[in-house]
Amino acid sequence: MANTDAGGSEAVGRRMMAKHESVAHTEAPQAGCFKILQTNFHLEWNGQVARIFLLSRELLQRGHRVVIAAPAGSALVERARSAGISVFTGVRFRKMNRPFSFARDVAALVTLIRTENFDWLHTHGSQDTWAVVSARRLFGLPQPILLTRHNTKPVRFHFFNRWLYRRGIDRLVVVSGGALENYRRFFDDGVLAASKVSVIHSSIDIERFSRAPSPTKIRAELGVAENTPLIGLVGRVSKDKGHEVLLEAMPQILRKFPEAVFVFAGKEGKTVGPIVRDVIRKKNLERSVRILGFREDIIDITAALDVSVLPAVGTDSSPAVLKEAILLGKPVVASRLAGLPEIVPEGAGILVTPGNVDELAQAIVATLRDREKRGERGGQLARQFTPDFMCEAYLRVYEEMRRETKKRD
Repeated sequence: MANTDAGGSEAVGRRMMAKHESVAHTEAPQAGCFKILQTNFHLEWNGQVARIFLLSRELLQRGHRVVIAAPAGSALVERARSAGISVFTGVRFRKMNRPFSFARDVAALVTLIRTENFDWLHTHGSQDTWAVVSARRLFGLPQPILLTRHNTKPVRFHFFNRWLYRRGIDRLVVVSGGALENYRRFFDDGVLAASKVSVIHSSIDIERFSRAPSPTKIRAELGVAENTPLIGLVGRVSKDKGHEVLLEAMPQILRKFPEAVFVFAGKEGKTVGPIVRDVIRKKNLERSVRILGFREDIIDITAALDVSVLPAVGTDSSPAVLKEAILLGKPVVASRLAGLPEIVPEGAGILVTPGNVDELAQAIVATLRDREKRGERGGQLARQFTPDFMCEAYLRVYEEMRRETKKRD
């Protein structure tokens, strides 16, 4: 019966490979290099997707063979295809409450993994992780699994997660030291060994800095004079980012700097976006706030700021916007939350208590008064957040996985 089921699943997988974009079979990786499957379920571009793309591109440039499995039409697939990275779109990675879709994903993955004979399976989200783990366990695939967890949301200590972290995956990477606290009970109960966990911060896309940013262009677009204080919050308009906290702090800041202008740059969430706009109207802040929405020229916007603000109240772990601001020598004010203290070095900005309006306002006022001195240490320290640095860290993890696999064999 088991063989029949396996054959049926293999047949489904082969049909999926034929129907959907299949992997471009290029030459084998160079000696000493790896063949790696990267998986992700997100449809839109976000920090997690950017990290996968930058890592995959860097690995490819070093001679490794990389395939990204993600839903057709996703931002990751489109960006990877344009960069010459092999993609596989025969998966949807929907939630597990869709059993038929989940089974089709597992079947497609089994065929893909057996066809490509990867060295490692590298997952990045809940749906794709469970699909890859199920494919390996049900069909006896030998490849080790590395999971990168990209946020700092609490990890529930239930039966399925205990099994996943004890037996489902082989290694875990988190994107900040602060995220390790979410696994304290897993460590204490012996579910997860600390030796199997690594901290690797996300990188920023240094190629975006290949041209000099144009801060004057942005100020001209906004109608903001060169000496007018410009404070910006870059990131999607969502509850976690702290837009509402900054709005509450604005009256205090405007009493000290009445000419100051605040910029919100990022895609508006369907729920929080209207709330933010409503608060702006009720507080009569229309003259002082510019909502730019999603923009491709974030580097130019950041370069134009006097202060980059991230008053996060949620699960920000290793945001690129702070790293980019620091690399540009811009002072930052951010929440003392999760991995943010690991990003903001002394002299590059001020950390505040999440959700504390008065503290946020005071920090921004202090930064505006002293903005010539703040941020000056950032450029040098932020270079640790390059794709090269991140790739080297992952390669060390891959090498450790190789040694562990050889020991088991």
